[in-house]
Amino acid sequence: MAISFTAPLWVGIFIGAIIGALAELWGISNSDVLLRLSKWEDRLFINCIAIAVGVGAVALYGLAALGVSFHYGIKPDYVVGVALGGIIFGVGIAVSGYVPGTEWMALGEGRREAVYAVAGGLLGAASWTLLYQTPAGRWLVNTYNFGQIYLGGKVGTNLLDGFLISVGWLILMLGIAYYLPRFKHGKSCIYMGTHPDYTMSPAESAVHREATEILTEGSAMPVGREDRLARNANEHWAPENDLRWLLTFVGVIIGLVVVLEMFMHQIFGESTTYSWVAGYLWLPTYSYSKLVFNTVGWEPFSDIGTLFGAFVAAVFVSRRFQAFNKWTPRTWRKRFGDSELKRAAGVFAGSYFVLFGARMAGGCASGHILSGDLQMAVSSIEFFVVVAISLLVSGRIIYGKS
Repeated sequence: MAISFTAPLWVGIFIGAIIGALAELWGISNSDVLLRLSKWEDRLFINCIAIAVGVGAVALYGLAALGVSFHYGIKPDYVVGVALGGIIFGVGIAVSGYVPGTEWMALGEGRREAVYAVAGGLLGAASWTLLYQTPAGRWLVNTYNFGQIYLGGKVGTNLLDGFLISVGWLILMLGIAYYLPRFKHGKSCIYMGTHPDYTMSPAESAVHREATEILTEGSAMPVGREDRLARNANEHWAPENDLRWLLTFVGVIIGLVVVLEMFMHQIFGESTTYSWVAGYLWLPTYSYSKLVFNTVGWEPFSDIGTLFGAFVAAVFVSRRFQAFNKWTPRTWRKRFGDSELKRAAGVFAGSYFVLFGARMAGGCASGHILSGDLQMAVSSIEFFVVVAISLLVSGRIIYGKS
């Protein structure tokens, strides 16, 4: 007998709050983290996501094989549209340093530039709504469309095979998280967390300390010497740190929370809210808006929860709350200067591309890269590979060689 359940939409607020708070502790709500990733200087995001995806996949398909019913959210693999959307999405990250979910987290951290990011994202989502019902838009989503498929077959089928594949998927993801160093000539955060006797070289120690400075730069709540919790949260990379297991535990928890979401109602996704808002505000009669109105779940609730969770974590744990003071990411500042107007234009344009690409591809870093790759969706694997290539190429062109 299958075990099934469907939770009310408001539960999404609490789910979003959990993920928002935990991801804020990771540090990915700071746009400099993804800007540095575009230069291949800081692989924190990949380390984090790999843990969540691997653990979540085994939990999902293991429980499904035992008879637990899930609300799958595998995105259809329309090859051309997903690939083009991924390219645009990667360029947008390299410019803005944000993905749809981290924009809400950044608002929770009180980052002024997040206001411009959300505004650009709404315009990007609206632009895809306009394009969707044109012949070009329909061609993008219908050409080479192989439907909802994952590595084990069609969505919801071959669940035992899916579980066996997920074991290999977990090994691959944990291998990436363990062996891919966060910084050049160093070790991964998981390696350091599991080797308390590891001694960093002076160069590696310096780059880790710079990363800590970046996380807290611009904060309106400076971390004092006696604030042990905040110091541990911001220096979680240190082998002797009380929270050296933070990335591992947080990654595991986020992966399991996404699986819980799928049991209760749906996957974790955050770009749909932009299309939902743009549709109600400006384009209520357009076919894509009507599609979103009919299919939207608790995304607006989970986005509110994400913002609130990040706010709580930033104020009471990491103390990274900026109170909307002036701040420019260090990576951007080195290349373009400290002009707030220039940064506002950049983050607005970058977020426009992020949301335009996400809606074209049918998902974002949450719906595709986290939830989709956790489900081992073929479309999401394609999206992640294309985004990674686009991000690194764009970062090299925009910011130059590290």
